Amino acid sequence: MNVYSKWGMVLALVGVTCSMQVSAQAISFDSSDTQDVVFPDMDRAWLKSGAIMDPMHVRSMGLGLTKNQVRSIIQYPHFSEGLFGPKQWDYIFNFKKPDGTYLTCQYQVHFDEHNKTKGTYWNSNECAQFVNPAQKQPMHTISLGADGLFTFGKSSLNNLLPEGRMKLERLSQQIREGYNLESITVTGHTDRIGSAASNLMLSQARANTVKAYLVSQGVPARLITATGVGSTHPLVTCSGPKSVSVIACLQQNRRVEISINGSVKQ
Repeated sequence: MNVYSKWGMVLALVGVTCSMQVSAQAISFDSSDTQDVVFPDMDRAWLKSGAIMDPMHVRSMGLGLTKNQVRSIIQYPHFSEGLFGPKQWDYIFNFKKPDGTYLTCQYQVHFDEHNKTKGTYWNSNECAQFVNPAQKQPMHTISLGADGLFTFGKSSLNNLLPEGRMKLERLSQQIREGYNLESITVTGHTDRIGSAASNLMLSQARANTVKAYLVSQGVPARLITATGVGSTHPLVTCSGPKSVSVIACLQQNRRVEISINGSVKQ
């Protein structure tokens, strides 16, 4: 008989609730009400120091599970709360962190009148985030036409068109207020007209100017990388020598792309 089976029989017979409780801010990932959640003093646990637990197992928890299903996922509760009648089970889990140390967490499961899970709770946000880390959002890339940002062939702040300033101002506000920002990459592009060297310089200068403008609007400079790639990443190919029609055809290639890496604020 393993230790969980042994203690499961004892708990089923005893069915007593721990008398000592400690207040903690309960965290729920299933939108359960946390107002009346309190966690028992860890010293009252029958399984002293708790159990080593793989976060993957706890991620399998959810609403509507029977007590047998809960036991199959995370074993018996670690406090003498009884197995059948009680509507609350408490656990102490130890999660191994990347540096080799352990994070100790309290976990609580609530059951409804049908003995199915109706809420799960952590005693700290650190524990909740360790088991259910925030999912990274895909990188969000915004492409701004250079012809709408700068006067033709120019690249400085003084050469920003009024329309371009308005676009960058709105974008800056969106970045500041809409993202938990990790990094931004500003990439300047040109068309093929002109030498490769001059196009590379122009694209880099425009990327630098856009970065400077974002910084002036409150976006942290340390999070922004500005890169110029000249005409090496065209969106369209227009044949023929330089002419009014070819310049117009190549307009899509003259652009500045802003790639935003970060989660969207809730």
